[in-house]
Amino acid sequence: MQTIEQLIQELKLTPEQAEGVKQYMNSLLVELLESIKQDHINNFDETINNLRNN
Repeated sequence: MQTIEQLIQELKLTPEQAEGVKQYMNSLLVELLESIKQDHINNFDETINNLRNN
């Protein structure tokens, strides 16, 4: 698996392009983590509610 830095070097990006790629990847990662976090919260809430109702 390539790192972002390796990809940047392979594509011979300018510093400005490299910064844009890093910012884009970071925003995608934040979105993914927020989605995973929300899924886990929902799963915990559902489990807690099921345990309370039994």
